[in-house]
Amino acid sequence: MAGLNQQIWTDVLVQAFRATEEASFLAEIPDESRFVSATRGDNEIIHLVDVGADPEVLINNSTYPIGFSQQTDTDIPIQLDSYKTKATKVTDDEIQYIAYDKIKLVQEKHKNAIMRVKHNKALHALTPQSNKAKTPILTTTGEDDGAGRKKLTLKDILKLKRAFDNQKIPADNRVLVLCSDHYNDLLDDAIGKTAFNGQFSDEVGGLLNARLYGFKVYWYVDAPYITVSSLTKKSFGAVPAAGDFQASVAFYAPDMFRASGMTKNYADEPGTQQQAWFYNVRHNYIVLPRKERAIAAIVSASA
Repeated sequence: MAGLNQQIWTDVLVQAFRATEEASFLAEIPDESRFVSATRGDNEIIHLVDVGADPEVLINNSTYPIGFSQQTDTDIPIQLDSYKTKATKVTDDEIQYIAYDKIKLVQEKHKNAIMRVKHNKALHALTPQSNKAKTPILTTTGEDDGAGRKKLTLKDILKLKRAFDNQKIPADNRVLVLCSDHYNDLLDDAIGKTAFNGQFSDEVGGLLNARLYGFKVYWYVDAPYITVSSLTKKSFGAVPAAGDFQASVAFYAPDMFRASGMTKNYADEPGTQQQAWFYNVRHNYIVLPRKERAIAAIVSASA
């Protein structure tokens, strides 16, 4: 079982994580992994720097000395989340009598499990906690879908654009991640009704082939939930209740960050009692906004 060599399998796993990530909405976000440092044991943190306010710009200045302002940098340490899978047991008998590499299949399943959960948590972290001036949560205005919610319309996305415009968020690098309900609403609305007819039919890695009002658009199936009555985000992993709907999430990519830390494989070789391999994975990762700004969400209003 030389294939279980720690370094070989870890390298393969890291490459697989990166390949999947670069095909998702997270590829739009700056990767700050180079700033990750270890603390005690396997704990890792990333140090972000708050560089303070932008410098003042003078026009046609005629007063000297011109003056100066002090820039005070602030260190913001953030601990990476630690994702660990429960171990999978593979017996010696299974390895001896099956015709495929079960260890490799097990590793792939562990990688996919971590990838799914960390991407879910990433989109949840990019979703506003509540409706505020710099983190607006908008509601849909379309017709009743027959299941108790109002559909998303193109006018709702235009309203999102206006919310970003009003905050003077740069036009480049705006990203919109549609939840399934809203993506399906646009598909239904686009059939023979708007100039976007046919533009939403070809997805590559969740990326749609049309921009909407300046937003680069992705589709993600496991979007976060928002309680419509209070316009507050449900905690990660919370079971949705009546009045909770999945939300579409928008962000200005340069104001977000992502960072990967340690990835490690663990394997117990067969012993005298179990006569089986045990395998699991640990992966450190984080996605967050740099500040509480430049993020927004659209949630379906109750019909």
